[in-house]
Amino acid sequence: MKYAATDEMIVLRLTHGEDIHNSISFVCKERDVDSAVVVSAAGMVTNVTFGWFNGKEYEKATYNNVMELLALNGNVSYKHEGIYPHLHAVFSRPDHTCLGGHILQALVHHNVEICIIPLKTIYLNREFDEWFEALAPETRL
Repeated sequence: MKYAATDEMIVLRLTHGEDIHNSISFVCKERDVDSAVVVSAAGMVTNVTFGWFNGKEYEKATYNNVMELLALNGNVSYKHEGIYPHLHAVFSRPDHTCLGGHILQALVHHNVEICIIPLKTIYLNREFDEWFEALAPETRL
């Protein structure tokens, strides 16, 4: 992994085999960022696990083939005393059909580039809302 960071932007370049969630968490911890917005990404992935929340748990589906990462967005918040990247993405297969949804895991195939905006004046916490642990944004004083 290579990355550059300022108060305005964090840009990551991930390499083959790296986990997208773990890489985002690592950089955020290293840069002391507990709240951020994931704004874009491009590259190739494999071993993608989607999660569909049915009200009680995530129903999972894993695709082990290589796909192109067309879009990635979400946020980084604080959950259970740790950094939580909440990510959604769209992937393209070789025949140009697409898969998308909530991502529980995705591994880099060769290269992925990610752009993240750290939040300084808003804190993204999570709290249980009788359904799941939803985003609970707060203004920092």
